[in-house]
Amino acid sequence: MSALLKNKLAARAAQGNPIRVGFVGSGRMGTGAICQIGQMAGMEVTAIADINTDRAVEAFEKSEVKSQLVTVCNEASEAKRLISQGQRIVTKDWRLLLEVGVDVIVESTGVPEVGAEVAMQAILNHIHVVMLNVETDVVVGPILTSMADRSGVVYTVSSGDEPGLIGELYDRYTSLGFKVIATGKSPSSIGEYDRYATPDSVRADAERLKINPHFLVTFRDATKTMIEMAAVSNYTGLRADVRGMHGPVAGVEEICRFFRPKAEGGELNGTGVIDYARPLKNEDGSIDFFRSVTPGVFMVIYTDNQQIREDLDYLDVYGDNGYYVMYTPYHLVTNEIPLAIVQAVDFGEPTVFPKYGLVSEVFAAAKKPLKKGETIDGAGGFAVYSLVDDYETCKQENVVPLGLLTNAKLTRDVEKDQVITYDMVEINKESALYHLRCLQDSMATA
Repeated sequence: MSALLKNKLAARAAQGNPIRVGFVGSGRMGTGAICQIGQMAGMEVTAIADINTDRAVEAFEKSEVKSQLVTVCNEASEAKRLISQGQRIVTKDWRLLLEVGVDVIVESTGVPEVGAEVAMQAILNHIHVVMLNVETDVVVGPILTSMADRSGVVYTVSSGDEPGLIGELYDRYTSLGFKVIATGKSPSSIGEYDRYATPDSVRADAERLKINPHFLVTFRDATKTMIEMAAVSNYTGLRADVRGMHGPVAGVEEICRFFRPKAEGGELNGTGVIDYARPLKNEDGSIDFFRSVTPGVFMVIYTDNQQIREDLDYLDVYGDNGYYVMYTPYHLVTNEIPLAIVQAVDFGEPTVFPKYGLVSEVFAAAKKPLKKGETIDGAGGFAVYSLVDDYETCKQENVVPLGLLTNAKLTRDVEKDQVITYDMVEINKESALYHLRCLQDSMATA
C-alpha cells in the first residue's frame, strides 16, 4: 500500500493537482500534521479554521508556507478567489471550508459537539472526513459512517494514532490467520495513572510539559485510553475483558504472560480483548522504555501450528506455547495522518471506522461526591473519569455516553465512583451530537 500511496501522490504532483486539505483546529496535533503535509508532494493544506486565527497562521508558518501566501478571510467568494491565486486561507468559521473546494476535512478539535457538526456537514457536502477527534467517533461514528456511505465519501479515524496503528496490526495478523488474544496501547502518560486526577493535581506537570492541564488529565485518568480502545473495539469487534479493562503494569514479557486465558496461566476471562498496559519503571521512577512497549501498541497473537511456532521462535519473536507479542514501540500520531488522507481521497478506503457499529461504549463515573445542581465539566475535568464496557450492557444500565456529559446538569446527588445514567442529568438536547446519537440509537433498535 505504501508504494501505491507514493505513486498516487507523485502523479498528482506531476499533474499540479494536489489533494486539497482543510483543517478544523490547529492545536498541537493539527499543527504537527499540517507541518508534515508541508513536506510532501501531491498534497497541500489549503485552509485552516480555528477560533484563534493567530494560531492557525502560525501553523502555516511552521509548515514553511511563506507569510505573504496566508490570508485571514471569512467570506466564501473572496476565499475561493484567493485560493485560485495560490493563497492559503485562515478563517474563524469552519463552515467556510465547505465552500472552497477542499477534497477532505481533517477534524482535530477534540470537542465531541464540534466534531459531530463538522463531520456531518462535510459529509452532506460530499467532502471526505478524517477524524483526529476520536471523542466524537465513539459516540456517533456509526451514523456518520452510514451517512458517508450514502454520500459517496469516506469517513475514517486517522492513521498514526493508536487506533489506526492497532487497526493496521489487526488487519495484518488476522489476514495471516493468527488468532488475536488481546491488543492495546501503552502510553507514557499513563505511567502516572490516577483515576481521580484533576486539572489542579496535574497543573505543575502541565506547565512543565507546556500543555493544557485538562488535556493532560485525559491521559492521566485513562480517559483517552478508554476512548481510543473503544474505537479499536468498534472496528475489530474485540471487547473489554472487564469493565474499564485490566491495565496491568507490564512490559513486553509481562504483556505476553498476562494477556492469555487463565487456563493458560494468564489473567483473561476470555480472548479477543481490548486493553492497555502501564509502562514499567526504573528505580529512579523514570519509564523503562527498553522493557516496555511505551509509547506504542501491542498485540498478543496465538497459533497452534507447530511449524509456525518453530519459525517464530527461530526469529526471536517473544512468546511461548503459541502465544506471541507483536508490538510497535512508538506511534506517529501527527506524522502519519496524511496516509489516511490519501487512502480516503484516492482509494476510497477508511483506515479505521466503526465497522461493527458500537461494540463498546465510553461512559463516566464520579471522581468525587457530586451534588444536585452541579454541572459536569466533561472529560479532563474535576467531576468524572471514564470507563469502557460492552455497548449492550451500557444500554441496559441506561448509562450516558461520555461525549454527551459536557455541561450536563445533575438532577440528583451522585456518590463517588457511581456511574452517570440518563436519570441523573439534564443534557444539552440542542447539539448535533445529541441528535445524531438519537438517530443512531433508533436505527440500532430498528
